[in-house]
Amino acid sequence: MKSSTLSIYERWLETATKEQIEFVDAVYKICEDNYENGGDTVCECYTPSEVIEDFSSLSEVKDFCGLQAERSLNYRWGEDSDSELERYTNFKKWE
Repeated sequence: MKSSTLSIYERWLETATKEQIEFVDAVYKICEDNYENGGDTVCECYTPSEVIEDFSSLSEVKDFCGLQAERSLNYRWGEDSDSELERYTNFKKWE
């Protein structure tokens, strides 16, 4: 029996255009490459359909992930060496 998650992706592929598939692949690639530096939210929480709905460019994806990394600063202990601050600093180095 197939998992429901797999079915979501299979159904999306049936209707997606080549351009949409390429864009979603690029979004997941940049987010996977920068998983620990803000990309985890998109990798873990967004289906391909949601990526298409919410983002129109890789720049928007990066901005969103930066906001997620910045938001985590609100929950940090406040040490200059804590992981959230390091994550936000590393986010600024995305390529």
